[in-house]
Amino acid sequence: MIKITMYSKADSVAGQGVGSAYLELMQLLQKQLSDQFTIRVNAFDKSDISHYHTINPSFYLSTFSQRRGQKIGYVHFFAGDP
Repeated sequence: MIKITMYSKADSVAGQGVGSAYLELMQLLQKQLSDQFTIRVNAFDKSDISHYHTINPSFYLSTFSQRRGQKIGYVHFFAGDP
């Protein structure tokens, strides 16, 4: 079984599409692919894949660890009107 750690604080601010996208992805992984993946959230332990969904200083520092496996960044940015 592949160990995936999801790093996200996307659902910490209500009303953003970033949180909805993250929750939908988690639901898909847990309901449809639970026989293939073990999913952990914001856990700084050994994993095969680390999926970074939002920017956070502690998440960024964890990218330097060899224990995080392959690293995937899926980060959303929104620039408002200048």
